[in-house]
Amino acid sequence: MLKLLRLEYLFNLRQLLIILAIFSVYFAWAVNRIDSPGVFTITTSIMVGLGIPFAIVGREDKFKTAALVCSLPVRRSTVVLSKFAATWAAILLGMGYTVFLVAALPFSKVPLAGVLSVKSLLVSMFLMSILFAVILPFTIRFGLTGIIILLVGCQLLGIVALILTQMLGGAGSPLRLFFRAAERGLRFLLHHQATPAYLLALAGGIIAVNILAILVSRAVYARREL
Repeated sequence: MLKLLRLEYLFNLRQLLIILAIFSVYFAWAVNRIDSPGVFTITTSIMVGLGIPFAIVGREDKFKTAALVCSLPVRRSTVVLSKFAATWAAILLGMGYTVFLVAALPFSKVPLAGVLSVKSLLVSMFLMSILFAVILPFTIRFGLTGIIILLVGCQLLGIVALILTQMLGGAGSPLRLFFRAAERGLRFLLHHQATPAYLLALAGGIIAVNILAILVSRAVYARREL
């Protein structure tokens, strides 16, 4: 396991540095424009939760390293766990870097205390866990093809929803209902009182989503032909 993590580190270090450089430009702009910890939590979670897993897990297919890794005397389930752990380590590094920018940049308008609150950190990890749980099975099973399938599928769903919206119109259109439901869900996550029960529920949700992602990814990777 440790050797696989070291391989992931060697394979992906340069890519991760490039991603952090890109994040530097965007978040240097964002911290000067956003003054709400909640909005900052959502935007950073989406960017980090999408960008880093796509770049790291999809990179394996680009350089054809899957066959090399699976030729080692390790089980495929161990390979999946190493990719899962390495990607989460990179995600946490990315989030730590964005928090560093909030604290270090003198023109930042984002309250550091709000970003570092227990509720904000758990909400961020919960959102990133959901994104990662969707991305990981696709990319670990199909590689770059999985990324394309996922992106094209989302675009097609968006087109279908837009067509239905135009046909049905009104407040009950599927697209409007979806965005309203998403907005209500995010508002609930961000504005719910940080009671112990709520924080424990968030932590339990994070654990459950990640366990599900590992189980599904192990199952689909076992069927992948290299």
